[in-house]
Amino acid sequence: MKNRSLVLLSGEGISIPASESKSLFLAADPHSKFESPEPRVLLADTEADPFAVGARVAFARRVGFLLDSQSDASRIVTGSRVRFRCFTLGPRGAQPDPAEYLKGLDAAVDLTNPDYELTLVRGKRDYLAVTDPTGMLQGWSRRRPRSRPFFHPSAIFPKLSRALVNMTRCGPGDTFLEPFAGTGSIAIEASLVGASVVAVDMAGGMARGALTNMKHFAQEWMGIIRADSARLPIRGVRAVATDIPYGRASSTRGRSPESMLELLLPELAGAMVPGSFLVLMHPQGLAVGPNTDFRVEEEHHLHVHKLLTRTITVLKRR
Repeated sequence: MKNRSLVLLSGEGISIPASESKSLFLAADPHSKFESPEPRVLLADTEADPFAVGARVAFARRVGFLLDSQSDASRIVTGSRVRFRCFTLGPRGAQPDPAEYLKGLDAAVDLTNPDYELTLVRGKRDYLAVTDPTGMLQGWSRRRPRSRPFFHPSAIFPKLSRALVNMTRCGPGDTFLEPFAGTGSIAIEASLVGASVVAVDMAGGMARGALTNMKHFAQEWMGIIRADSARLPIRGVRAVATDIPYGRASSTRGRSPESMLELLLPELAGAMVPGSFLVLMHPQGLAVGPNTDFRVEEEHHLHVHKLLTRTITVLKRR
């Protein structure tokens, strides 16, 4: 059944948060429709469960059922524990009184461990939603690169890794490929959302390190293969996300990012099923254009520092 969902996006000022949330809704309901009435607010008409989206999303503060009125909350929160939270996106007047929003609800107020939250987002207009904030707790700090037993300076952070995974629209049980495993950052996040993960790395030390990290977080996967990503030993892949190696911190075995991409795309075309998604993170200057095998769906830019901007290109296997 269609519902109206609200996403309060994180405030990094980049296009990745909206794309990630849309990808999760579309994975569950390809007919989802979206509206962005103002910055950081995404509305979805969808059959997808917003709480399930919230349990996976990285770059969002709240996800839940948008309400037409305060009384609509009763059908969800009756008999549960609930709290009130207000997010103000711009200059507004006095803060609302939580008691005014919680009155009339057959629910116990619990500020520390609620089942649900009555969330008010105050922007150009007010948006009221029922959300599940505790279901969105992801434990990012426990998986940051220096908290893992195997560390390498090329490792990317778990929030960004999760967003890359989510943008592939992979679902539980889908075969997910990481062709440049590195320390396992992306592979770990894919396994945590239930994908069947295969990772590949040409460097033996990195492959062993990624395996150590995966075991540390008690995640099961199909395995890590020490192999050249220009000769992928796998077929039937439904999702791919990777960070193209570059620079001194990553092992490229003498190949430029351009040559790695030129070798990788034909291999991925043979490995991936039609209609599946490939998410590539790469240096901004590396052109990733459409070809006979892939169609470019989106491009996003992530400023790292004054000398480096990373581009995330989302491609769909034709």
